[in-house]
Amino acid sequence: MDIKKDFQFYFETGSQDFYMMEYLLPPIILFLGIILFYVFIKKRILRDEKEDLESLKLLQELLEAGTITENEFKKKKNRITSKW
Repeated sequence: MDIKKDFQFYFETGSQDFYMMEYLLPPIILFLGIILFYVFIKKRILRDEKEDLESLKLLQELLEAGTITENEFKKKKNRITSKW
């Protein structure tokens, strides 16, 4: 009883799967990694911009209510907008 004769099908098809794993899988994984990185960065930037806009709105409300002075408003506004 020869093992190669009995399991010849498994030995022959293994090389075809190897080529798919070697040449097809790494580019697919790389592509998906790039997309994941892009989505993460995009969400991070949009979240930061949203927080900055909310901070500017709150500063504007404080200025209109008379809680802070015009100079304080300008300093804080410059600090927030200097991130961009």
